[in-house]
Amino acid sequence: MKPQESPKPDTLTRMMTRLWRAIEQRRRYQFLGLLVLMVLGSLTEVVSIGAVLPFLGALASPERVMDHPVLQPLVRGMGFNSPQEIILPLTVAFCAASLIAGGMRVLLLRLSLGYAFGLGSDLSTDVYRRTLHQPYAVQVARNSAEIDRK
Repeated sequence: MKPQESPKPDTLTRMMTRLWRAIEQRRRYQFLGLLVLMVLGSLTEVVSIGAVLPFLGALASPERVMDHPVLQPLVRGMGFNSPQEIILPLTVAFCAASLIAGGMRVLLLRLSLGYAFGLGSDLSTDVYRRTLHQPYAVQVARNSAEIDRK
């Protein structure tokens, strides 16, 4: 058996262009909105993953956070006077970042699946409608297992 070859890049580009033209304007806007949401979701993931090591470092040595020259004005401005006072707000901030990232992941999954199902429904409905609305002579002459690609 011969392995199936992947389509050439120019063929893939043409197919993607045809698909883009076949979908409704509303679905195009939904797709672009989904792309924006994917970028936002990836940023929240980066923040939550990137906060792990600083959070663990702050838990291990809160004195270093209090003495850090960049963070010192912020920490003093928020009214923290001892290193132990800063642990709870840092924990809450880290948990909030993780929950927001998880929520974005769930929202993105939900919207992506909804978009995929809706787009699949639109395309299959369009194919079915085009098949049914062909002239009677075409319907009678064609094998029922075939569908014309017009």
